[in-house]
Amino acid sequence: MRPLDGIVVLDLTRFFPGAVATATLANFGAEVIKIEQPHSGDPARNIEGASWLFAETNRSKKSVALNLKDERGKRVFCQLVSTADVVIESFRPSVMNRLGIGYKDLCGLNKGLIYASLSGYGQNGRHVEMAGHDINYIAMSGVLDLISPAGGIPVIPEIQVADIAGGSSHVVIGILLALLAREKTGRGQRVDVSMVGALDGLLALPLAALHSFKHPLKRGKELLSGAYACYHPYRAKDNRWIVVGALEPKFWTNLCRQIQCEDLIADQFSPEPRQRLVKQRLARIFKRRTAEQWFGLLRSLDCCVTPVRTLQEAVAERQFGTETLGIGLARTPGVVERTPAPQVGQHSIQILKRAGVTKSELRVLQNAGVITG
Repeated sequence: MRPLDGIVVLDLTRFFPGAVATATLANFGAEVIKIEQPHSGDPARNIEGASWLFAETNRSKKSVALNLKDERGKRVFCQLVSTADVVIESFRPSVMNRLGIGYKDLCGLNKGLIYASLSGYGQNGRHVEMAGHDINYIAMSGVLDLISPAGGIPVIPEIQVADIAGGSSHVVIGILLALLAREKTGRGQRVDVSMVGALDGLLALPLAALHSFKHPLKRGKELLSGAYACYHPYRAKDNRWIVVGALEPKFWTNLCRQIQCEDLIADQFSPEPRQRLVKQRLARIFKRRTAEQWFGLLRSLDCCVTPVRTLQEAVAERQFGTETLGIGLARTPGVVERTPAPQVGQHSIQILKRAGVTKSELRVLQNAGVITG
């Protein structure tokens, strides 16, 4: 048994954030049915040089190729909605309403329907129709400014912070919360996830500081920005990097004792220019051994010192994969099935028959190009 066994998800999302979200739902038992444009399918299938990404994020899903711009296609889609648990889409806010299949159009067909919208800026406000990608969302949220060095060019992370941490994860959380609420009320609801807005969760500490101190945060000058020697990267003898995360006084004290710098214990949060001198001293000390030597020496001594791993090294060392987001459920665990991503419309006939579309209707729809498969 998996916790989402029996849950049917109609997935209208395109590209990466929605695909990761519905892959997570599938890993925990949901039947995810991609609703795709006939013939061409999800545009993510055809990104030059990145077709592997579609394959990785759409395993174990099913595909129905259905033209939602055709009235007959919309009627068939509504038949699917009437027995589904979740509809998830990632279009700009006006698109689904313009097609006549927005939340207000569909909730009357199925009182238990959970309708999740994943977008850059949410369903309301002045930016709702503005196009964007991860770089735009982290820029607009304040994240990009905070993760960049003081006085330097903004540093673009090579991971999708807004797409995944802000988008995929939060829309999964929203859907699960709505499913739980439905158990109590019997009714579904709208789930609206803004990738920019959801990044406030990552900004909890700086937002708390902003609200408490009533002044703008200074890039590179805050507690977790590398401003202090106790929370800072250092280069080792082999030119690999190690990081120190000894924020609590007990960890900083342990570290100073292990590297024979007990006189620095009182300087953990000393202001400049003293702080710079503390960093310089630690930098000279960490240059005496390789990154792995330091890790071997300090890993069990509560000093919060670790090497900076490459992705390949990190994956080789993990005890479990990331495909279920590191979530281990003792009684109802997720399972990452290795079923390949579906072909466009591979399950159209099977799914539409199950929804009550007759053989003769299917032939008419196929002949008209409303469905393929």
